Amino acid sequence: MMPVLTNEDLDSMKGDIKELKALAAPPQAVKNTMEAVALLLGYSPSQAKNWSFLRQLCNRGSFLNRMQEVQCKEIKMASAKRARSLISPYNQDKIESISKATVQMYNWAEGTLAEVDNYLDARKELLKGNTNKSALKYST
Repeated sequence: MMPVLTNEDLDSMKGDIKELKALAAPPQAVKNTMEAVALLLGYSPSQAKNWSFLRQLCNRGSFLNRMQEVQCKEIKMASAKRARSLISPYNQDKIESISKATVQMYNWAEGTLAEVDNYLDARKELLKGNTNKSALKYST
């Protein structure tokens, strides 16, 4: 099950997004977290690295909806690996000490990556006993 964003989370994140897009030069932890979120949402690495693009992304009304609707089986393996490497130096407390506005984005990315791991583990187990491997395709 993917990380669920409640209405309360969404309301809170709207304020966080306003704060994030106001940052002209955010701390590296904020950039890394937002890059990870963009990668998990399916944006290209070049788009995800671009802070101007990320700020524009935050302006889109569909941004939070995309976070709610993401499916772990649709996340590319390379994107998940890159996202994990971007946020692995941090934990929730570290992110919160740098930017409270980034905490929910970080938690969403962590939760999504955990779901990707669960999906891959389940897929591996199924493939061990399944000769029809085409039944469980995963984007790479």
